[in-house]
Amino acid sequence: MLKKSLLINPADTVVVLLENARKGDIIDIGGKTVALLEDVEFAHKVAHIDHPKMSPVVKYGEEIGYLPDGAPAGAWIHSHNMKCDRGR
Repeated sequence: MLKKSLLINPADTVVVLLENARKGDIIDIGGKTVALLEDVEFAHKVAHIDHPKMSPVVKYGEEIGYLPDGAPAGAWIHSHNMKCDRGR
């Protein structure tokens, strides 16, 4: 099923889901499609590109953290797989 997402800034490496989605659902990012690799809830982030190990997560055009183990396109991006050193 096609699900809605929001790419906030063209530089972003993640999109925000605008509805709950299930593994296998497809999101459309400006004509490019990505299949979700797991269930993801409304307003959570999903990688729309492959992220190598230690790559930055960019949202709002700004780096908001990084992925120590990397993540493929379609992966849910949240505190379980993203780290941030800001404020430390």
